[in-house]
Amino acid sequence: MRIVQLVPSMDGGRLAQETLEFAQELARQGHESLVISAGGTLVSRLTLHNCQHLELPVNRKGLLNRRLHRKLRQQLEVVQPDILLCRDSLCSWHGWKTWSRLPESVRPRLVTALHRWPRGGAFRGGWMNGAVSRGELVLASSREIAQQLSQRFSLPVSAPDSAGAGIQVLYRGVNTRELDHRAPVSGHWQHRLLNSFPQIEGRSWLMLPGDIGPGRGQERFLTLLAQLKNTREDLFGLIVGEPLPGQEKFARGLEKRAEAMGLAEHVLFLGARRDMRELYASARITYDLSDPAFSDGRIVCEALAMGCPAVADAGLGLELLQQCFPQGVPPEAEPGEGDDAAIGRLARTSVSILDATQPIQFTGFSLAETTAQAVRWFDALSPGSATLIPAAD
Repeated sequence: MRIVQLVPSMDGGRLAQETLEFAQELARQGHESLVISAGGTLVSRLTLHNCQHLELPVNRKGLLNRRLHRKLRQQLEVVQPDILLCRDSLCSWHGWKTWSRLPESVRPRLVTALHRWPRGGAFRGGWMNGAVSRGELVLASSREIAQQLSQRFSLPVSAPDSAGAGIQVLYRGVNTRELDHRAPVSGHWQHRLLNSFPQIEGRSWLMLPGDIGPGRGQERFLTLLAQLKNTREDLFGLIVGEPLPGQEKFARGLEKRAEAMGLAEHVLFLGARRDMRELYASARITYDLSDPAFSDGRIVCEALAMGCPAVADAGLGLELLQQCFPQGVPPEAEPGEGDDAAIGRLARTSVSILDATQPIQFTGFSLAETTAQAVRWFDALSPGSATLIPAAD
């Protein structure tokens, strides 16, 4: 199967990284994988793995893009893909406008995808209104987004084992060849880490990975540690990640706050790391405490893939835990509860896991499995020339 992904750019960020991983896995599974974008830093990694890249300015906004659409149509007529996968609202607009003008004899199946609900007014009468809904198959990155799409555009949410029409939930998936929980953690790695940070030896590690910045959960994590250290002396917090651009002052403030809270001997700021597989394997619990807008489920999914219990209380991470590790889901909030009550719920959940960890059921969330599922949905779209989808209101 020949699959073309249309994405604004390959210049980093969640959407570009997800496009890269999906393209590489498609190629690994024997499909012809192409990406059309405005280019970016990830293009070199894409082409190293038997994937093609065609550069067009599909990140360009504007109601009239006739020249762009003509060039895109010409490329598609040459490539003749089986599937045109348009990622996000902007590329769904460009893809649909171009696709609708292709001759039926070369028109691929049109698939659209939404990884987060657009901010602002993109779905409130703007010129891109309804573009995502025009796919013959619409992929949503979570159940919540699938329900939002269904309510907004009156589209059915299909069961995972049904044919590939309507809205389907497709999680990003974790590359379990890189994050392989069966591979042992080397003694040499442990020795080097403990030599660098002797204060963590013999402690139970609670880890918060991710970018450092407002809303990313570091402040809540420090408050949680302060509460937990009063009941468990062996606990030690690891904050892994580097500050977002412009947030260096915020990161320094976190370190000062940790000292003021009496956590100087209980928390360590590790910075960016390239040994996340080993850290996941060695931590007792991994947390995702980001605000819902920043929680993409990646941290939770990677931790569970490595057999590490995870805790989250919002966003996609919470949705994944409900399916794979319900013990990591804190009790429901009481109406009008404050921050202290919320931290208390996280603390009780953490203690429950530390005392007796329940099994993790991580099935269907590897990159290989999610990609194969997407291909099955693509395959289930009826053969023959595609049908023009009427515009949604």
